[in-house]
Amino acid sequence: MAPISGMSFEATETDGLPAALMLRAAATSSFGMTLADARQPDHPLLYANDAFTAMTGYDAREVVGQNCRFLQGPETDPESVAKIRQTLKSGVASTVLLLNYRKDGSRFWNRFQLSPVNDDAGKLCAYLGMQVDITEEIDRIGMENERQKLETLGRVAGGVAHELNNALQPILLYAELLADEDARNPAMLNQCSKGIFENARFASDVVNQVLSFARRDSSSNLVYDARTIIGEAVDFAAEYLPSSIVFDRQGFEPGGPLDGKQIKINRTGLLQVMTNLFKNAADATRDKGRIVVTLWLSGDPAARSGHSDDPQNYVVISIADNGHGIESKTLKHIFEPFYTTKAPGEGTGLGLSTIYGIVERWGGRIAAHSTPGKGTTFRVLVPITSNA
Repeated sequence: MAPISGMSFEATETDGLPAALMLRAAATSSFGMTLADARQPDHPLLYANDAFTAMTGYDAREVVGQNCRFLQGPETDPESVAKIRQTLKSGVASTVLLLNYRKDGSRFWNRFQLSPVNDDAGKLCAYLGMQVDITEEIDRIGMENERQKLETLGRVAGGVAHELNNALQPILLYAELLADEDARNPAMLNQCSKGIFENARFASDVVNQVLSFARRDSSSNLVYDARTIIGEAVDFAAEYLPSSIVFDRQGFEPGGPLDGKQIKINRTGLLQVMTNLFKNAADATRDKGRIVVTLWLSGDPAARSGHSDDPQNYVVISIADNGHGIESKTLKHIFEPFYTTKAPGEGTGLGLSTIYGIVERWGGRIAAHSTPGKGTTFRVLVPITSNA
């Protein structure tokens, strides 16, 4: 067999398949495939298949001999690049999502899988890279994310307008009474001024609550006290549940294992996750059931309530309803994009997949358990960053 850029491989049988056939399969694969030399300091590419050159716009002769970093650009995530470096050091396979750049400067999202390759003696000799362009999928999820933000904003705006209207009505009434000369007596003045003050303060609280979330950059993950930030998001989202819903929350009291625990998230994303899950729970109960939000530190036997499979370094947010539940055959698909059981026009099938992506970007997990006829529980696990 001819060498690939100076590295020779013997055409041996591997599990009954000739090596030449395996290389032919790599050459004709629809996935971008590269082979980098692990024996050289900068790990230059030895090989790139046609799918890789079609994806990136570079000719194979332009990339062989170079490190794959030529695909990186100003907006490539440094943390993803660091993960690749860690793979090169540890020799353990990994998959990362990278924002890469084609030869013409256009960007594409690359799901990049890097795997070490050992020779017959077990010595590391190369790295196999597999690249998949998932730009369209990322764009669809991004559009759904923006749609959900607008939907959330619409619900919040509707709720805020309702609350402000409730505050403005008595303010206007008291102002009319003050304008009436016949009502100008000390008792009436005191009652009117007190009513105006209390309702104006209530309206101010509503506005400040909204601004406390809106003034944050939704793209930035910052470190927050876990119980405080989750409590704020839960309270905020619960304000817009139908009044017929019985709502309860547990595990938010100070003095427990969550004291001092911090998480790295973005506030807008947390609000989006909570409002989406609350809305789903309300829909499941047809707006007349019960929703319970429970907070605990995973690994704490007293608060974990038997969830022995939890890792030891997560804050767990449980949202449970007593609605109609989800069949097991449906449950395993609920986080898939475009999967929905709702009638046309009632849902896009991207709601849960979008919040799944939000939680994953925090390094967390989301899972669901359901019993048909008895309800559904979603658990959001957010990794602990540090202790105060």
